Amino acid sequence: MSDQSRYWNELYQSQGNEKPVYDLWLDKYAAILSESTKIPIIDLGCGFGNDTLYLHERGYSVISCDFSSEALKRLDCFIDKPVTQVLDLKERLPFENQSAKIVIADLSLHYFCWTDTLKIVAEIKRVLGKDGFLLARVNSVKDKNYGANQGIMIEENYYNVDGKLKRFFNKAQLDDLFQTWEVQYCNEYEMGRYKNAKILWEIAAKKID
Repeated sequence: MSDQSRYWNELYQSQGNEKPVYDLWLDKYAAILSESTKIPIIDLGCGFGNDTLYLHERGYSVISCDFSSEALKRLDCFIDKPVTQVLDLKERLPFENQSAKIVIADLSLHYFCWTDTLKIVAEIKRVLGKDGFLLARVNSVKDKNYGANQGIMIEENYYNVDGKLKRFFNKAQLDDLFQTWEVQYCNEYEMGRYKNAKILWEIAAKKID
């Protein structure tokens, strides 16, 4: 087991069966989400299960995916028969071409070198059908409470912070990352879900080719 895998499994094990408390960032995408009532939404890097719970409570089918098997085990504590998939985002996603309408990647795309980040976003695009959406949130370069400009710099805005790999994005990097998408929403703001204020970017990107 890698150090990264061990870290995440231990983190989720420490939460026991505690039910997550989600924020309402997906509310503004109600019309987009409604386009996927018959096709499961892919929650890519579901973590504590915040967005999976949000979607289940609103009647959506979800495929909850994570690097950590412990994260997925926790879902049984507050969701009836969750559909789960253990995966590594650096590998090919285990979904067919154009098989999804919506992929959610909430705080899960900012752990990788730039080359891998480009590949991951390309894989998401492969999985999405025509006019499909990626709804995502990622660390901002202003996120100083959670490691921005700290630790050992591996490449621009990518750090080893006490053994944890973390990427932080500025607007130019997001423009580069989504240059072949139609970005319908991109906003930097402070999220209050955690104990300390977290600065992030939120993106809604539509597949256009």
